[in-house]
Amino acid sequence: MNYRFTTRGFEATAAMHQYLEKRLEKVDRVIKDEELVSAEIKAEKDAVNYVVKANINLRGNVIVVQEKDPDLYAAIDNLCDALEKKVKKLKSTIRDKHREPKQLEIPSVTEESEEEVAETRRLPLNVMPMEEAILQFKAMDRQFFLFRNSETGEINLLLLRKDGKLSLYEFFE
Repeated sequence: MNYRFTTRGFEATAAMHQYLEKRLEKVDRVIKDEELVSAEIKAEKDAVNYVVKANINLRGNVIVVQEKDPDLYAAIDNLCDALEKKVKKLKSTIRDKHREPKQLEIPSVTEESEEEVAETRRLPLNVMPMEEAILQFKAMDRQFFLFRNSETGEINLLLLRKDGKLSLYEFFE
């Protein structure tokens, strides 16, 4: 991988360049040459830590990783590990977006599937105003309540959400 390495607050040695190149080989195995637009790695020394930052442009997808450590070599190790992880995640996301969606298979209703139904009940569809339906729903202590709204004539479904609030679904013809 071709990259630009710059430092601030200290001088980079040949050993640092070699170590960085060796660690970036792991990342280089994941990135193809045609995918890489630019790569820049900056290292600077603050009062306590070395801060190493990588900016990599992979055909419009910019990956930015920053690591801090009192030891420069440990910061480079952490940076390369995080960079490899982010590149793999990006490539996985891109690969998943280009896959064709799977067709959902809806099983046909047969006599076998009717045997799976444990119980069948026929209930009248109550006609009532919204306020009364909410009161009955709360009194019943159920997850949902189906009724015909007397004000609109439509079938409505009250559903208790996980956060404790009610959702209203209005079905129309």
